[in-house]
Amino acid sequence: MKLLIPLFSPATGTWGGITRVTALAEAAKIAGHQVAFCAAGYLREPLEKRGYPVYSIPEATLFGLPRPLSNVMVRRSQSARLPVKPGQNFGNIWFVLMLSGMARSGYLRNVLKAEEAAARDFGADFIFTDLDPAAFLLARLTRLPIATAYQAPMSAGIGTLPWKIMNRAVNRALHQFGQPNCQVQEVFHGPKVLKLVPSIPELEDIEADRPDICYLGSLIGGVRTAQGFPLKKGKHYVFTYLGTGSVSLTEAREVLPKVFPAGGDTICLVGGVQGIECVQQIGNVAFHPYLPAESILPYCDWTICHGGQNTIIQSLQNGVPLLIFPGPIFERRFNARKVQENGAGFMGELPDFNAEWLRKKMAEQRDRASEAVVLREKIGSYGGAEAAIRAMEKWLLQN
Repeated sequence: MKLLIPLFSPATGTWGGITRVTALAEAAKIAGHQVAFCAAGYLREPLEKRGYPVYSIPEATLFGLPRPLSNVMVRRSQSARLPVKPGQNFGNIWFVLMLSGMARSGYLRNVLKAEEAAARDFGADFIFTDLDPAAFLLARLTRLPIATAYQAPMSAGIGTLPWKIMNRAVNRALHQFGQPNCQVQEVFHGPKVLKLVPSIPELEDIEADRPDICYLGSLIGGVRTAQGFPLKKGKHYVFTYLGTGSVSLTEAREVLPKVFPAGGDTICLVGGVQGIECVQQIGNVAFHPYLPAESILPYCDWTICHGGQNTIIQSLQNGVPLLIFPGPIFERRFNARKVQENGAGFMGELPDFNAEWLRKKMAEQRDRASEAVVLREKIGSYGGAEAAIRAMEKWLLQN
């Protein structure tokens, strides 16, 4: 199999998608398959360092705006809070795609042309993508089989304004290549698309017995070089990753040192902090520009996070319960509710991010950890990236 992986690279930046595709690519190589990527911007370098062929595609900007204006808006978005009341959902996958400029038919057409040329040059016979719209169009135009990473919230939002805008953009692109009209959700998530779910049924709302659904348990690979992290003996640890659109760095600096004061036996390690270049220490809280979660989580009592799927799965793989503050973002709220329903942690609204709420919930560590261990065993039973490759090999033979 010659597997082409076009990457979705939102203008706001994310490593979630690339961690999934690198896991799958490494498994494909081990199984004897060839792999190449289509990528833009910051996603190219880590792939090229791993020795993969990478074809260039046009880089995304917010709403397709000129690069300088898009950069200004991205920087502001990292500290801004959405004007949504606590407890309410905001957005859907169609809004995310529209936000990333995919609704501009000219941009989408240019990405599709670049990926079509890449598929032809590489001789691809299978496509995998995390969420790239042009990849789904490419599969439809070339009739190549395609698989995608999938989650239940991706089915939401049909009929909304962002869905209508993306539907129009996709059909314009199809028309330009002589293809008939088709609703966008059929192109992206219809029965001809193999949907690989990097989770377990307990954390999802997707039937497991459909022929186009394959649960994997986990699909997390390394982006950066694996590394250790110095931990102190006799100390307890809490891993914190807040991302964007959730608890702000200002709030974290104010609240967390009250929960983890200097001289205590628990150290809070905050990773992925944008805008800092060196470690900043306040009480027993250390703010890092980057932390190797895979090295830290086996020693942690809790994870405090924004509800991203990778962080949740990686924590549960280590039997670590979670305190999740998803803010209004739709898929994070879905993830947080599922963790809470399974007893492996708690979902908090942004006003709950205070010392009293955190101390109260953390007192239940033993009970929540026991439920996290139950989910850990279930995640480990699904086969991960190797199961994904087997499902794709079978799908290729059937299609």
